[in-house]
Amino acid sequence: MKKKTIVPLIVFLVGICLLSVFTYNTNVQIQKDRRTIAKLNVETYGQRIENDIENGIEITDTLKQLLINGNGQIIDFSKIAENLMSYSIQSVQLAPNGVVTEVYPEEGNEAGKIDLLKDSKRGEISNYAKDHNITIIQGPIKLKQGGSGLVVRNPIYLEDENGQEYFWGFTIVILHVPEIFEDSTNVLSKFKYNYRLSRETSVLDKKYVEVDANCDKMIRPVTYNLTVGKEKWKLEIMPRAGWSNSKTLYLIFFGGLSLVLLLTGLTIVLFLLDERRVELKELAHKDVLTKLYNRYGFDEIAEKMISKNP
Repeated sequence: MKKKTIVPLIVFLVGICLLSVFTYNTNVQIQKDRRTIAKLNVETYGQRIENDIENGIEITDTLKQLLINGNGQIIDFSKIAENLMSYSIQSVQLAPNGVVTEVYPEEGNEAGKIDLLKDSKRGEISNYAKDHNITIIQGPIKLKQGGSGLVVRNPIYLEDENGQEYFWGFTIVILHVPEIFEDSTNVLSKFKYNYRLSRETSVLDKKYVEVDANCDKMIRPVTYNLTVGKEKWKLEIMPRAGWSNSKTLYLIFFGGLSLVLLLTGLTIVLFLLDERRVELKELAHKDVLTKLYNRYGFDEIAEKMISKNP
């Protein structure tokens, strides 16, 4: 009776253990494969986003070159700016001596005509860009026209008659977010990824600030680090459904559990059949009422005793 209970229990426990190990290893492999694919995607689209932002920044380089060639003058700025505009560009600006005087389109952007070097929110970083002659990015900031934007300021230095460099001002472009890189982020969303794009607040503040995201929380994301100008950016992605494939794991576990229960049941049936076989053998050798050996049982025992004692 004890054996009949213990053996099926052992079969069940061993089966559950093997099933758990197999399910765990399958889950590990699924996560490994998903992370490998995610790494390829984050690198591919991280590089595209980097190129998209760089292309937006190149507008300030174009204006910079025109100013250098024109010795600080741009003829028909509005016409040139109009040709540089796209759906991802909010506005193009010029700031001689750090004061914004030219804005295209001007309508709706009049408030942008300020002294960048003396402004309380923009002064420190603008002066840093001027003193170190580096392109800086601020934002994302909320735009009065709606949405968010990144402000790119590119300092311009020209040479005077004596060949001495002097600060001319800034060429500026405001990039719409997320339009500037939405081709890449839309593909990530289409591939059912959650993503978050972050950047250093500025060259003066290494704390990361979120630029764009389609989720509130990231769980063990894969990360691609990119560099735009002098600033560090990072793109993080993870599968929207998580790193595990719950549907596959459920099928494996419940399918395996059914098999374990089937084997346990077969073990119990085998013990019951063996017990029944013993009972039938006893019925064939003994009287049902008295439990004494019948003629068949007596002959069998007698034959065995005679063979041992001829």
